Amino acid sequence: MVKKNWKVLCAATMLAVSLTTSQVAWAANTQAEQNVEVKLKLNASNAKVNGVDVTVEEPYLSQGTTMVPLSLLTSAFGVALQYDNETQLIELIYKAKSVKLAPGSKEVWINGKAVTLTASPETKNGKTMVPLTVLTQGLGLTIVIDAKTKDVSIMGAKQGDAPKTDSSLDSDVGKTKIGDSYYGWSMKYPTGMIQAHQSFQGNYVLFKDAKEATYWLDVSIETNQPENLSGNGLLTRLADMTENSILSKEYIANEKQPYARLITKSSEGSMNEERAYQKGSSIYYVTLTLENEVDFRNPAKYSVYKSLLDSFTLDFPTGEKSVKDLSTVEGNYRWYKNDDFALKVKVPAEWTPSYSDDMFFSNDAGTEWMKIKITSKEQGLTLDEWVKDHEKRNREDMNENYIKVSPEVGSISIAGEAAKEQEYSFLEGTTWYTHQYLFFTKGKYKYLITIAYMKDEPTEEITDLARTIKQSLSIDPSKMNPSLGQIADDDQIDKNKTVIIKDKNATYSLEIPEYWQETGGENGGRYYAFLGGDFTFQAIPGKLSAVKDLVIKNIEESKAIKFTLKENKATTLAGKPAHKLHVQGNEAGVGFERTLYFIEKGNSTYLLYWSLVDSAKTKAAEERLQKVANSLTFTK
Repeated sequence: MVKKNWKVLCAATMLAVSLTTSQVAWAANTQAEQNVEVKLKLNASNAKVNGVDVTVEEPYLSQGTTMVPLSLLTSAFGVALQYDNETQLIELIYKAKSVKLAPGSKEVWINGKAVTLTASPETKNGKTMVPLTVLTQGLGLTIVIDAKTKDVSIMGAKQGDAPKTDSSLDSDVGKTKIGDSYYGWSMKYPTGMIQAHQSFQGNYVLFKDAKEATYWLDVSIETNQPENLSGNGLLTRLADMTENSILSKEYIANEKQPYARLITKSSEGSMNEERAYQKGSSIYYVTLTLENEVDFRNPAKYSVYKSLLDSFTLDFPTGEKSVKDLSTVEGNYRWYKNDDFALKVKVPAEWTPSYSDDMFFSNDAGTEWMKIKITSKEQGLTLDEWVKDHEKRNREDMNENYIKVSPEVGSISIAGEAAKEQEYSFLEGTTWYTHQYLFFTKGKYKYLITIAYMKDEPTEEITDLARTIKQSLSIDPSKMNPSLGQIADDDQIDKNKTVIIKDKNATYSLEIPEYWQETGGENGGRYYAFLGGDFTFQAIPGKLSAVKDLVIKNIEESKAIKFTLKENKATTLAGKPAHKLHVQGNEAGVGFERTLYFIEKGNSTYLLYWSLVDSAKTKAAEERLQKVANSLTFTK
């Protein structure tokens, strides 16, 4: 169970909040006004903003006038917008001008004065479209229409307080409730409450006050929990979740929807009402945080917040247009989007992303996963050359008994590009896993997609998984982050390139592969890790015979790991008396071999050893490790 740190959580999202609101979209005034020219074509999704290509909802003729996408105004000219749930009016703010309008109504209010337009705003494909007259009469932008082509040019200056591109206002129009159809919850969606953050899986959502940030409200769902918890059981779990001082603790035995309830106070002085509800094997944690304790103590003010909490319900009214659905799930999949690479792809809804790699997703058991690796394309590289090099490197890293490579290389299309696919099988423990590799390039980058699963997985399920990933993946180079640069491919590193390490007193030196990752070291020791193994070099007080006998005793008495002593002999290393042990082991079904050298020098014994799992035991790997041992030199 993960506890929530409200101070860190709220502080981390404060900057992002003002850039990702669902009802009010503002940005910091960090730049001076600049002239902007937007060029549009009727019935064309291509537009230009100061000569840069952008994709928009197609402008069209309706009610005798040209309709253009409202979102284009917010992004191109910095027109701020706000939606009022109660009046259902959209307000546009541009410099000193204010325009209020509503879809389907020709009546608008320009600086508070009612004006009737020749056409009313409309909704198309979920996007709000406004007549050009709004731009000229209401906002004072300059419009030029080509008499022959009907192409439209809109000119003006971008105001400093520019809202974030792609505002989600269109999806909020007319919404009075909000929830998630996948997890099955909903609550009121009052004017002034905005969505500040949502996790990829949608199991955590944070809301806040749009204007003064005086309150936060979050919904967090934990699945696969024990079912039918008692009131005390649910209350105990809720209390375990908080890091705040508990002022009140009770279980509300509401017949319709019982819940556990805490009143807590943080070390920073904020007040919280924390609740926990259970439905099946899921627990829903709902927490309201008030910045000022005085608001909590004010019955009139707190009743407003309490009504919001009380509106939370463990159901989602599917089909009601007044409810905004936060779920990103379509069927059994949800969309993953990477804005920097302008990449979109569907992944199974229950898969979770890796915390260390934002393009790695897997199921809870780790038996199915997908990884997207993006690196710069080498000049002149062909797909066929890439596929062959990929196989060559895998065979160098894997023992031949643990890898099978299909000789068939398929030709397919992914993201509008020619691609290659090839199937590998890897033995992990006692289970064979299939890896489908997809190779393609787009623009200046190359993409390697890996889809992995147990070899005996149901064919129909895996076929649907692979097909969905291939068909849904899209990339738009024109929308990539312009800061993206060269991304070196670590598969291309030379594993035989070495570096020399020494201790601080320069008493010894070792020549090790440059690609090894240093994982730590104590008392002058050196620890490294690499694919399929690890390496250690350290000094231990005592004579060689005593240290060696102690290690052998630990090996013989080990119960968790089954060891077999294969070699036990005296030798020399670095010109010093030494002893070598070679053992085989098996831990949790994974076989490995360990080679140990004991070198006596003065009153200390230097222990140099490495481990290799059976799947990584190749001739190249063993020669590389032995070369490291042979490089040991004592300089003092």
